[in-house]
Amino acid sequence: MTLNQSGSGKNISVLGASLISCSFLFFSFIEYRPNRVLSGINIKAQDLFGKNFYWMLLCSILLLVLIIINHKKYRLFIGFTLISLMGLVLYLLGIISNQEYFQQIPNSRISLGLGFWSIFLGIHMVMSGCCKGEQKDTIYKRLFYIITFLLILAFLLSGHLNDLSLMKEFLNRKTSFFQQINRHFLLSSLSVIFGLFIGIPLGILIHKKHSINSPLLFLINLGQTIPTLSLLGLIMVLLTLTSEKSTFLKRIGVSGVGFSPAFIVLIIYALFPIIHNTIAALKIIDPDLIETATGLGMKSRQVFWKVQFPLSLPIIIGGIRIAMTQSIGNSILAGLIGGGGLGSIIFLGLAQAAPDLILLGVIPLVVMAFLFDSFFSFTIFYYKKRLGLFL
Repeated sequence: MTLNQSGSGKNISVLGASLISCSFLFFSFIEYRPNRVLSGINIKAQDLFGKNFYWMLLCSILLLVLIIINHKKYRLFIGFTLISLMGLVLYLLGIISNQEYFQQIPNSRISLGLGFWSIFLGIHMVMSGCCKGEQKDTIYKRLFYIITFLLILAFLLSGHLNDLSLMKEFLNRKTSFFQQINRHFLLSSLSVIFGLFIGIPLGILIHKKHSINSPLLFLINLGQTIPTLSLLGLIMVLLTLTSEKSTFLKRIGVSGVGFSPAFIVLIIYALFPIIHNTIAALKIIDPDLIETATGLGMKSRQVFWKVQFPLSLPIIIGGIRIAMTQSIGNSILAGLIGGGGLGSIIFLGLAQAAPDLILLGVIPLVVMAFLFDSFFSFTIFYYKKRLGLFL
């Protein structure tokens, strides 16, 4: 890692630690509202936590000092301090939200404010700066995020935070919430799987036969240039017209609304990164390796499966990673047309002007995207390590 990378990483970490301090000092930490819709009173961390506020502020200042001294050398201690700070915040929030003052109004809500969410951004900036550079550093950062996620999950499962508005929204929709997560997962993952079966063979075909390169890539790129909502509307019209004329499509449940149009749109969008990464992966393989394999007596099929494909696999997996995270985000639009998924919760929250209901749909969406992105990152890292592709 160069000195410039180390210096920029340190600057990012300093900004992150400063943001955490500002979250405690200046930003609203919670909003106490009379109900789930109306705005209420903003309460800062000092007013909310009392004497414990100074312990939190001390932790954030300690972080800043450690980062300034040596953000790389003390990164494990920095990570431990961040996790401890987050655990303390969640523990105190659960205790305070159960106090009599916040239980006076029957339908009152305690919503998490800008100060709380800014801590997450600050943590991300600190760890991004401390773990900037080598591939191993990225793995350490993702492991830290997973530990943080497990800590938050433990607090949620324990019921310690049940008095927060976000948890009340979850408890009111517990059954449908898990159904929509399952629906969202199926929609996004199946579309990528179908995209794999179409995209990888197409990418190989385009690489081998240059005569079909231009027309196929033009069609694939065209699908990416059309805005998602416009493409969804176009597919809905086409499916409506075809399903009306086809008894087979009606019988299997294909129509212009619901799961089918969203599924087709997601497949189209998944094709772009998978095909382009497959082509790029096959192109960058050293021709001398192929010549050597051929000289050893391998046939063209053996050269492809034993040399070209294993070496190109990390980049192909990178395309799958992009397609999966993109598909998880785009699946929100299925909620607009009756396709279900977390988008239905988000759009319901927008319709009811209920910010915590919107967050109930957004947070698992972000977590799902992060977990899949981390899974593919770990897969690429260990596959490269196994092949000895790290210098």
